[in-house]
Amino acid sequence: MRRSAFLDDLTPADRHVGRALLTLPVGALAAALAAVIGGVFVMALFTGLLDGGFDQSKALLESLSKPGAGVSDLITLLFVLCLATATNGGMAVAFAGVAALLHHRRLRSYLTSAPVYRWRLTLLGLALFSLIVGPLLAASARLDPHAPPTPILTLTSSFDGRLAHAVGAIILLLLAAAAEELVFRGWLLKLTGAFTRKVWMILLINGVAFSAVHLDPNPDAFLVRAVLGIGLAWATLRLGGVEFAVGAHAANNIIIVLFLQPMTLAPEAPHPFRWQVLPICAVMLAIHVGLAELVARTPRLSRWAGVATA
Repeated sequence: MRRSAFLDDLTPADRHVGRALLTLPVGALAAALAAVIGGVFVMALFTGLLDGGFDQSKALLESLSKPGAGVSDLITLLFVLCLATATNGGMAVAFAGVAALLHHRRLRSYLTSAPVYRWRLTLLGLALFSLIVGPLLAASARLDPHAPPTPILTLTSSFDGRLAHAVGAIILLLLAAAAEELVFRGWLLKLTGAFTRKVWMILLINGVAFSAVHLDPNPDAFLVRAVLGIGLAWATLRLGGVEFAVGAHAANNIIIVLFLQPMTLAPEAPHPFRWQVLPICAVMLAIHVGLAELVARTPRLSRWAGVATA
């Protein structure tokens, strides 16, 4: 792990403290501008697609600002997913672009150490995580007597609507996951790897930062996201790029949006620490690490996914 291909291209420019500190304010300004552009683009897109034009797009946006705002229909869901993907994606690319410029590196280097992005590795992460973790998440939800109804079955009753729900969620959540991975398992992992090769420290910083940016005040939710970040960082170091992490991250979000709970913009209500998350975190970390090791240690899978090119 200390000799990860993902960290092999680090140079003295990556260890320049001044450039690293300058990345934060300049990157934040670029990200804010990109978010505004992304939001305007989505508003223009839905203005052209919806019968009500700009008035309906404006009404959708205003409905999301209400306390406890939730998603109750397919159009609102697609609007929220498009808005989140466009704004977060633009912010991630802008921020990482500034970092790449200041540290004299290509933007692609925050994604992979291979010559090109390995789409097969992303598909492998998506498939393996869905097949192994998907049934576990679904079973746990069904065992909960207070579990909400399955979103893909309730937001719309038509086959075309459910197909649009599934396709839209898969494509948009893949892009959203790629944006988060670009910043956290890309830029942040490179940055911490430039200053230390202690694997435990790299993983811990990545997990804590990833969880902190979600601004969830509940400590059990913080722990779950931190463990998720650690598992995805392990996969990135082990496989030489963020491709597998993008697939696994997207699969987690897709399963939730399609099968587990309706999407909501309201923050979770504060609650005491739920101790049952501890075994869940242990299992989740073992699965992320185990799947990454499976790909790395299985020659046929490794060759097919292009791991050897990293």
